[in-house]
Amino acid sequence: MVDDDPDDRMVMDEAFLEIGYDAEVKKFIEGKAMLRYLEQVEPSFYPSLIVLDNTIAAMDATDILSQLKSNPSYKQIPVVIYTTGLSPAKKEQLLSAGAYACFEKGGSMKEVVQLAKELRNLAEAKVKEP
Repeated sequence: MVDDDPDDRMVMDEAFLEIGYDAEVKKFIEGKAMLRYLEQVEPSFYPSLIVLDNTIAAMDATDILSQLKSNPSYKQIPVVIYTTGLSPAKKEQLLSAGAYACFEKGGSMKEVVQLAKELRNLAEAKVKEP
């Protein structure tokens, strides 16, 4: 998960706890740190899903997606955008750049918990792929 807002990271942590999701969720406050992490780990440690906020300091989601999808090692990792106030044009741009899906940040804890369930299902489906 890449999100520079500590409150958003904390809320998502709480949602994952509420649904009993105990897989390790690595968190980064900016895209460059996440990309450096991927460069340093073996492919068996690549995430089954990357969750990006659209507006992150230094690199936005479009820049990060471009780097992920242009790298043969990472391009198969599904990337989900989790953000606030995404215009239809920006959503289309992100999907065209390779995002798997775009989600609005929940306004209530119930909405965040529902999103956490969807993210868990996406990550688990990716892990089960041959």
